Amino acid sequence: MTPLKNPDLAPIRFELTMAIDPEDAFDAFTKGFGDWWPTDSHSISKKDCLAIVLDPAVGGEIVEHVKGKDDIPWGRIDIWQPGERIAFTWHPGWDAGDFTRIDVRFGLNDFGRCVIRLEHGAWENVGDIAPALRDGYLSGWEFVFGECFANYLRTARR
Repeated sequence: MTPLKNPDLAPIRFELTMAIDPEDAFDAFTKGFGDWWPTDSHSISKKDCLAIVLDPAVGGEIVEHVKGKDDIPWGRIDIWQPGERIAFTWHPGWDAGDFTRIDVRFGLNDFGRCVIRLEHGAWENVGDIAPALRDGYLSGWEFVFGECFANYLRTARR
């Protein structure tokens, strides 16, 4: 394993453990992406955001649809393993070549509960802004994944 050139750019990792099947959690993350994603606070166009759409397949895009403007690409899916894993490039509103990378895995722990692990890395691809960008995403994912997605899973189960 190659050591990181800048240990401050280590991947961000979050984990949720929920009483849900991995397949259902995967579907909630992917098919429900636009339902749980907080567009009012975490979109490019804020109040003009019509929807965030995730195209469910390898090569599928994650796109922000904006009222009266062109769509804004956020990333492209390169791993699609239903019930197990999704991974994609991430560049919301940036040049697609300056991407970071998100990998989300779904599995069961020894107690039969679903463990959902999100890892956000490849910070070196964004150059000098990487430390500040990473710091912003640290709190961003805590809210978006740790609160919004977790709450969506809880309410979807009712």
